Amino acid sequence: MLYRYLADAYDAIESVSSSLEKIDIFSKLLTEATADEIEKIIPLTIGKLHPDWQGLPEIGIAEKMAIQVIAQAASSTESAVKDRLRRIGDIGSVAEELLESGSQTTLAPEELTVTGVYVTLDEIAEESGTGSARVKMSRLIGLLSDAEPLEARYILRTITGSLRLGLSEMGILDSLALAFTGTRETRPDIERAFNMCSDLARVAKLLHSEDLTAIRELGPQVGTPIRMMAAKKLTTAEEILEKAGGKALVEVKYDGERIQAHRKGNRIVLFSRRQEEITHQYPDVVQYITEGITADSCIIEGECIAIDPHTGKTRPFQELMRRRRKTDIREISEEIPVAFRAFDLLLLNGDDLTSKPILTRRNHLESITVSNENISLTEGEVTDDFKRLQELFENSLKSGNEGVIAKAVHDDAVYQAGSRSWLWIKLKPSYTDTFTDSVDLVVVGALHGRGKRTGVYGTIVASAYDEEHDTFPTVCKIGTGFTDEMLAEFKERLDVLRLESPSPKVLADIQADIWFEPKEVIEVIGDEMTLSPIHLAGKDRLREGGLAIRFPRFTGRWRDDKSPTQATTVGELIELFQSQHARKGHE
Repeated sequence: MLYRYLADAYDAIESVSSSLEKIDIFSKLLTEATADEIEKIIPLTIGKLHPDWQGLPEIGIAEKMAIQVIAQAASSTESAVKDRLRRIGDIGSVAEELLESGSQTTLAPEELTVTGVYVTLDEIAEESGTGSARVKMSRLIGLLSDAEPLEARYILRTITGSLRLGLSEMGILDSLALAFTGTRETRPDIERAFNMCSDLARVAKLLHSEDLTAIRELGPQVGTPIRMMAAKKLTTAEEILEKAGGKALVEVKYDGERIQAHRKGNRIVLFSRRQEEITHQYPDVVQYITEGITADSCIIEGECIAIDPHTGKTRPFQELMRRRRKTDIREISEEIPVAFRAFDLLLLNGDDLTSKPILTRRNHLESITVSNENISLTEGEVTDDFKRLQELFENSLKSGNEGVIAKAVHDDAVYQAGSRSWLWIKLKPSYTDTFTDSVDLVVVGALHGRGKRTGVYGTIVASAYDEEHDTFPTVCKIGTGFTDEMLAEFKERLDVLRLESPSPKVLADIQADIWFEPKEVIEVIGDEMTLSPIHLAGKDRLREGGLAIRFPRFTGRWRDDKSPTQATTVGELIELFQSQHARKGHE
């Protein structure tokens, strides 16, 4: 397949606003591709050449290099490219415009193919070491020299991570269902397979090469992370028990890092919530599982918590994250020892347990765990009494934990991989009378500090994740509550993510002095959710306007364990807003 067919499809998808039309256009393209080409089209479309868990290099070209590439490919100057970028706000459209008007042409340009573009980008991603930047630029310039202007638009957007089609992961799943089964009704089967193997390209190729039966048979495999199930949130014990069906397993919510541990014989691999392999960062956890789990083959989920070596009490999440940023693991392991508290078992000696109820999974987990201070199951008990649930919650807080998670125990209480489900419900403390729990937001911009804050960022612009459109609409500006140490860390973390203009994925009607790639996630609390004339989160779903957080404050917690797409979603903010108003109506 020629790459221009893919670029034409992208252009058509971008030009329509209806999600159904986007799905229909993409599904038709998929039917015209071979299985091998689909394995390339899907990664190019989601903007990642490989799943995170494979640990393979990604393209990730910085805006500065992209500007240099366009300037050379179009026989222009970097200043001219920057000027157009400030005016247009889209690096791909800048490339398209300059190549259309530029004088440089290739004498015998090769027609680009989907496979050729993918392979070239993959080879560029693998370049490393001395001189790699020069080689990458040379390869990209060569690619643009053979590209038509429209192709250049999407190549530049792809390499800078901003394809801006408005076609989300769920939209791609719908397109696959429509293309290869003739109906979107089969989307749940395809989505389940994706959640099990965390590789959308593999699922797409399997669906094209075989059929829906093969998709339905795709189950958990040791070494391949399962997309983690997440919990909803409610504000009272009564609401939780009602939603759970009258009875729940109430587990302590530790202030740690969630880990999915895969074991086969003596080989143990640890994955983070972001599906990155973190085995080397927790050699102690590997040892605990080696000695404390008797199964030869299994997939376990649990919480890794930092322990004070002097008191034996748990330490905050941010202490644990220091281990993620250190290279001398042995030294930091002694300074910040950890314990592992297991709470779920998804695969046991080849048997898929994800379709079993939670108590069955927990009983199996208990049977293979040799508990001690280093490794054990999470503290928990089954109750049908909301007063007891509240008591367990308060005891958890007194012990320095985050709260509790209540898990439904009925026969349908399966492990819903990749879903945020009412089968699991968090009860955490209210920070104020109206705003319950924290939210995790993506840093997208900043204003320069003034006075004592000169030289650092004085105000941070933060966004939620719009799961329907794969964008990051702003929800607040945070300008209070920062310590000097916090401001220094913001500067250190964000400077490497600076952009000339807002990322195409960032939706903002506000001004900022500096914009950033939407990569860093922070924890924020505030007084309440309000309607806003300037913030865009939820504006397309709420007639009254977008949503904003009133009096937002940074808690000091960087969510290094979460990717930007795992931040609080617009849908969750809408639920929070509606719940808040329902409570006010009863007061």
